[in-house]
Amino acid sequence: MLKRLFTPLTLVNQLALIVLLATIIGVAGMAISARLVNGVQGSAHAINKAGSLRMQSYRLLAAIPLNENDQKLVADMTATVFSPELQNSARRDGQEIQLKALQQYWQLALAPGMQRAVNQAEVAQDVADFVDRIDQLVTAFDHTTEQRIERVVWIHRILAIGMALLLIFTIIWLRARLLRPWKQLLSMARAVSQRDFTQRAHISGRNEMATLGMALNNMSEELAESYAVLERRVQEKTAGLEQKNEILAFLWQANRRLHSSAPLCERISPVLNGLQGLTLLRDIEVRVYDLEDEDNHQEFTCHSDDDCDDKGCYLCPRNLPPLPDGGTTLKWRLSDAHSQYGILLATLPVGRHLSHDQQQLGGYPGGTADQHPGAGPPSGEAAAADRHGRTGHYRPRAARLHRPVAILYEDAG
Repeated sequence: MLKRLFTPLTLVNQLALIVLLATIIGVAGMAISARLVNGVQGSAHAINKAGSLRMQSYRLLAAIPLNENDQKLVADMTATVFSPELQNSARRDGQEIQLKALQQYWQLALAPGMQRAVNQAEVAQDVADFVDRIDQLVTAFDHTTEQRIERVVWIHRILAIGMALLLIFTIIWLRARLLRPWKQLLSMARAVSQRDFTQRAHISGRNEMATLGMALNNMSEELAESYAVLERRVQEKTAGLEQKNEILAFLWQANRRLHSSAPLCERISPVLNGLQGLTLLRDIEVRVYDLEDEDNHQEFTCHSDDDCDDKGCYLCPRNLPPLPDGGTTLKWRLSDAHSQYGILLATLPVGRHLSHDQQQLGGYPGGTADQHPGAGPPSGEAAAADRHGRTGHYRPRAARLHRPVAILYEDAG
């Protein structure tokens, strides 16, 4: 119970409390005003009765000496003096003593005197004293009525000030608790709809708006992370597709060059340059066998020498920087199901790896790849057995590239 009592009110409860407070102020003001106005109305009736007493007194004075027909006037006067309106008003206004004195004066002095009087002069002074007592009572009623009216005015002023303060507080509260947080939430929602996840809602407190702001902040963070992951994947996919397009373009250009009628060196050199540009391979070298004889072959490298300069050939790059700390020598055999046409050698820098597409691209001139740390190809029976096993594994890919390799072999022969 205490925990619930000290728990911060929700926005709905706060708004309901403001409405309830305004209702209480209005109802209390109307109730107090109604009570005071009722008292003013009673005092007005009492003043009217007192005024009628004054008129009746002068009427009885004019009727002296009284006869039997004038007894009705005496009875009316007595009924007015002891009327409930005067008694209730006197009780409410605290004038009971004056009213009782007036009633006793009428009952014990003025009424018997008028019954015995033969002329008006005998009771004229008594009537004047009675009217003076009536005037004092009316003055007291008037003073009380003015006080009540003044209280009603002051209560209305206080209630108006209270309602104005409550209205100002409500406006400030609505702006601070509803309008500004609502604008922040709307601005953040618009930003999220435009894929801007940098905005954050800063809403203090532990109400519904703060909860919504926290939820939107968490959602924006999660969306930002998701979009970042998706964008990274899209970039990776785009880069992969671009690389595949470059590889396909290279294969198409290489196939055209290898099927052309240009000299063999002019056909192979652009292919090796393109292969070196698309992969991390360096020092690429192609050995084309003469009649499947490994000892008799032609070598084509991806760099120029003095003979190239003498011939005026500038297809291969010049002044390439040396590879740091050597690298791993890779070897692809140029073969198919029937013959071996040559071998492709290349160096992969230390700490670098070829992607699957680059490995497939490296196998374009031939079929199998052997990796050997160091500067040169392997030798010995173990290397021969390893080459034989890898050749069988990559033979389908070599068969796919049989035609361009066969062209190289025929031209080399």
